[in-house]
Amino acid sequence: MNIQVTSGLIGHNNPPAETLPSPFEMSEVEIGDLYAEAKNFLDGEPIASQAMADAVSKLIDDLRKAGKTADERRIAENKPFDDGKAEVQARYAPLIADTKSVKGKVVLGIEAAKQALAPWLQKLEDEQRAAAKKAREEADAKAAEAQAALRASQVADLEKREAAEALIREAQKAEAAAAKAEGVKAHATGGARAIGLRSVWRAEMVDGREAAGHYWRTRREEVDAFFQGLADAEVRAGKRDIPGFNIGEDRVL
Repeated sequence: MNIQVTSGLIGHNNPPAETLPSPFEMSEVEIGDLYAEAKNFLDGEPIASQAMADAVSKLIDDLRKAGKTADERRIAENKPFDDGKAEVQARYAPLIADTKSVKGKVVLGIEAAKQALAPWLQKLEDEQRAAAKKAREEADAKAAEAQAALRASQVADLEKREAAEALIREAQKAEAAAAKAEGVKAHATGGARAIGLRSVWRAEMVDGREAAGHYWRTRREEVDAFFQGLADAEVRAGKRDIPGFNIGEDRVL
């Protein structure tokens, strides 16, 4: 007689092993506990012994260490995303980057095209300005002529009056033509939007004392903040005598 024994795995219905906390969850618990302890010190009785002071000192050290560990965990958790982002940035940089160290082909191409286009637009603009100036001079001359004719004409002299009115109409047309000429801009219109020269204004300081006095009067808070920032940097560097400032000392942890 053959006896067949069927065996199976025992315990195959056991629950899965307990999930371990994530690095963030570990830091969340560690820092949460230390923060609660710090609040207890803040809300409780004032420190009255060296032992309690030492305990608070240790708590500060533990918080710093927990913060450092949390930051290391953050960096480790971010690394795959940072690496992926850096790889994408590196691939696209030769095409579209526009930084001090890297300029992509799009940026370089646009700069080269603008450099080639600028002289033509400048030539066109110079011609248009000359034409506008001529039109303005003609309009002003016709207006002066019309006003002189109007003053010289008498109400009873219809012929002179009609001539003066005709000159006024011509002057009005010349004024409209001059205004139109002055509104013309030099453009290249081959793309989706017109490209033209634009003004870029810059300020060049020629008198520092006068500039300081102007902004002292008109933008006092910003000037004070600027000077305060300079003084703070020098004090941090060890300077203890600055004209216009009192240097004080505070004792802090």
